[in-house]
Amino acid sequence: MNVKYSKFIHPKITNEICSSVQTQLMEEISIYDDSGIYERLERKFKEKFNVQNAIAVNSGTTALFSMFYGAGITHGDEVIVPSYTFFATCAPLHQLGAELKFADCGDNGNIDPQAVESLVTSKTKAVVITHMWGIPCDLDALMDICSRHNLLLLEDSSHAHGATWDGKIVGSFADGAAWSFQGKKILTSGEGGFFATKHRRMYERAVLVGHFNKRAIKEVCYEDLKDFSTTGTGLNLRMHPLAAAVVLPQMDYFEQMMEEKRETALLMKQGIDAIKGLKVVRVPEKANPAWYALPILFNQNQFIINIKQFVEQLNKAGAVEADIPGSTCPLEKYFLFHSPHKISQIYSNKIRIERENFINSINFHNSMFKLDVWYGDERFNFIENYLSIINKVSEQYRK
Repeated sequence: MNVKYSKFIHPKITNEICSSVQTQLMEEISIYDDSGIYERLERKFKEKFNVQNAIAVNSGTTALFSMFYGAGITHGDEVIVPSYTFFATCAPLHQLGAELKFADCGDNGNIDPQAVESLVTSKTKAVVITHMWGIPCDLDALMDICSRHNLLLLEDSSHAHGATWDGKIVGSFADGAAWSFQGKKILTSGEGGFFATKHRRMYERAVLVGHFNKRAIKEVCYEDLKDFSTTGTGLNLRMHPLAAAVVLPQMDYFEQMMEEKRETALLMKQGIDAIKGLKVVRVPEKANPAWYALPILFNQNQFIINIKQFVEQLNKAGAVEADIPGSTCPLEKYFLFHSPHKISQIYSNKIRIERENFINSINFHNSMFKLDVWYGDERFNFIENYLSIINKVSEQYRK
């Protein structure tokens, strides 16, 4: 064990980030339109993520809400959502009164297209997907389903900054996409997010719900929306300028970071897959993941201890970033999604929890732990240290 290479620090607070924040403090501490650092950040984001209309907001959850509001989701609309994801993927839909229908995952934790199609009804308006742990969903199948049934496809790309499907960047496929820039995300502003869409009307509605006056007056052009431009439609969801200053310099070395993370993931996969009883989850042939994390499947039949005990032993041995996800899990775990009558008193919506739509999600969650995916000059030291620890613990507790 090498203690120095047990805990990885992300993000790396560089001189460029410090200088960017200091410069912003000297220039503007509050911006009311899309000028200054907002304009520079949004322009760079659109270039790198191949999206037409994009807006910076104050969190990933806000980005998701902006997407759902922009899409016009409302009372009576059914929305198909993943049964296995972080709860913020679905929670904002409660505010709009949508009926959630949970689709089970496949063998790699991503939403199963067959499960999605089985849930489509005449009331279905949209399908929401999350590219779990940075591995793209089967976008060919999902786009086909949405096209045939005339449904909106909405991407939660919070784990998948820079991931691609068939060479095209995730977040540019769907009708709308949301990204989180929370502190642990690949690109981070501490707290923050982005919403993007190819549809101008969806974008203008998102502008109205989170902005008002200067920006809304400038950007809202649809006649039936313009009357709301001075006031907006109720909320202030702007990203803080200092948060924008934190993430903007990261854009300049984003591609290098992605290359290094993918190299790390490849070397870790080679090492992990060689250990009997452990396996990195399946990556579809057309997918090039972003590797927000490295999800590893644990085969209980090969060990004398369970997965929780196994991860505890890894932590004790110095692999402190080995982790069983807690809040990212099958959503039936949460009161918010499992008590439709009490929730409806608050949000006037319907929740449909059906046990069969969570079977794969529960099994996947109960057999998976994750590691960080390192980048930078010291990544090889982390790889060597973690593979050494995992091999030793596996040998000690294998049947």
